[in-house]
Amino acid sequence: MKLSETTQRYALGLARPRSSSPAPADRQAQALMAKLLSMGAAGWPERMTLRTGDLPAGCVPCLKGRASSVSLTTLCNRDCAFCFNPLPRLDDLSVHGRAARSNVEAGRILASLAPASVGISGGEPLLRPEKTLRLVREVRRRLPRAWIDLYTNGDLLTRDLLGRLKASGVGSLRVNLAASGYATRPVDLALPYFPDLAVEIPALPGHEARLRTLMTRLERLGARHLILHELFCSGQNAERLRKAGLLRSAPPPPLSGLTWSGSRESAATCLRLLGWALERRLSLGVYFCSTGTQSWIAEKALRSRQGGRPCRKRTARD
Repeated sequence: MKLSETTQRYALGLARPRSSSPAPADRQAQALMAKLLSMGAAGWPERMTLRTGDLPAGCVPCLKGRASSVSLTTLCNRDCAFCFNPLPRLDDLSVHGRAARSNVEAGRILASLAPASVGISGGEPLLRPEKTLRLVREVRRRLPRAWIDLYTNGDLLTRDLLGRLKASGVGSLRVNLAASGYATRPVDLALPYFPDLAVEIPALPGHEARLRTLMTRLERLGARHLILHELFCSGQNAERLRKAGLLRSAPPPPLSGLTWSGSRESAATCLRLLGWALERRLSLGVYFCSTGTQSWIAEKALRSRQGGRPCRKRTARD
């Protein structure tokens, strides 16, 4: 089945190009960012993206325009109100926004892009564990030095599967604990196999106290990374967000290159949580990967697909 243009663009995280420039951060966000920078936060304030510690290994190439992504399936065992995956959900494979008929074809497309990191996501890829393992092995065969992150809600993880994922070539996991109400069992289970594991979640409005509790738990478990996003709003999930009480005001227009908008309330929550982590000197690194940075990354990816400069080839010095 051929994926629609909309689905392919979604997989790449791209909207149709627009000439308008993104609006600057509002005064509240600007004040919060200035405070965080004075407290020692690092990052890119012009993109409203800051961090308190080291970046996860897979994020470093991404921020250099040297990453790619694979959507193994958009099927999922959860039905989260905040999910913005396209509907209907499809059990189809796409690579960097291109439909792929097989793992071999997916590997070939990735090899042509020569990324330094690859994210395998869904949906929930572990609904198809054997297909996931075969895909990881194919990516590892084609790109032996690339970092591979697997995105999962963690529900289906077992020690046996974690060992097999590690052996196949997965570098780390990105676990969305918001799907399970912030239960940390998947992190506790996976850290012995993947010490660079990152919890990656949207900062849901009204959940700030729960997220501080989560950060404390992750610190105690020895987790290294928490990645926060704004709550994303698109045509796929806007009505569900309103019904769930998560969309308290109209989101701003999407930034150039994106099919979704980030909630202002959620962005402010992310920034306050970074401040909380700095005040308590948490060893847990907190990284706010904002829509500003995602727009910048998506535009780079679009230029690559349209014949611009692709991910550069690696050399022996890299």
